[in-house]
Amino acid sequence: MAENSLNDEIAKALNSSIGDENPVIQEEPNTEYDTNDSHQSDSNETTNNELKETASFLKISELKLKCRGKNLRLKEDDIIVAIDGKPFHGTILEMVNILSEENKKSLLTIKRKDVLFEIIAYGPLGTSFKFTSPEETLEVEKSLENHQIFPIGSYQIYEILRDLRRKVDILDTNPSFLAWFLPPVWLIQHKLWEVLMVTISVYFITLSIAWWVFAITWVLLAIYFNKGQVTILRSFSIYRDNHFWLILAAPDENSVQKICKQLDPKCSFDFQIEGLENNLNDQLDKNNPSLSSI
Repeated sequence: MAENSLNDEIAKALNSSIGDENPVIQEEPNTEYDTNDSHQSDSNETTNNELKETASFLKISELKLKCRGKNLRLKEDDIIVAIDGKPFHGTILEMVNILSEENKKSLLTIKRKDVLFEIIAYGPLGTSFKFTSPEETLEVEKSLENHQIFPIGSYQIYEILRDLRRKVDILDTNPSFLAWFLPPVWLIQHKLWEVLMVTISVYFITLSIAWWVFAITWVLLAIYFNKGQVTILRSFSIYRDNHFWLILAAPDENSVQKICKQLDPKCSFDFQIEGLENNLNDQLDKNNPSLSSI
């Protein structure tokens, strides 16, 4: 009996050793997958990475009743694209520090809907901001690639007023030397007929009294028109039922008309530049090719 039990234990030991020499081989799982799905996932990952890596811009969320942004005729959802010609991706505090520098005027590039334009600010805007979404940020980046920003010295400030019939009155805020040397000609240039009639009447009355009275009157009126020419133009534009619409910074009046037409295609001007309608239609066709087939 002892020999039989010993033989059984030896046999079990041999069988276990044989089993260890032949381990069970597990098949590797099938890793084949659709190549189209992989490409689509890769493209989605790249777009998501672009959205994450793109730095956002500041967008106006609220305008206070009395603030510089409201005086500059900014609106809610206007996006601050660039400051002094450089794209701005900073925080609200950084923008306030830049605009708060003493005796500094800043050139701000604004995006309103699909239109980019410039304004000049002499201090913080005093508005509330929020950050743009990743999709909005990419749209701004793409539109900024086709927008040219000139040095700030190339820009002039224009006040744009508009009546209910969408007729636009563009006021150049730069002083004109014509108002100093030849006030009647300056009045004719800006179609200030009421002021022209009063001025000529004063000239005739003073000339009938004495030549030196006429000379003094001429100098005094020239000083008045030279000092208050922007206020006079603005007042008579409001007197003619126009209302403030925009304040822009642009190199010339032609650029102002283009921006106005982009913001309101139905607006009109007293002296519209040639080819403005055709240029805007061509630009719309490039931006929206589907509209050309309608």
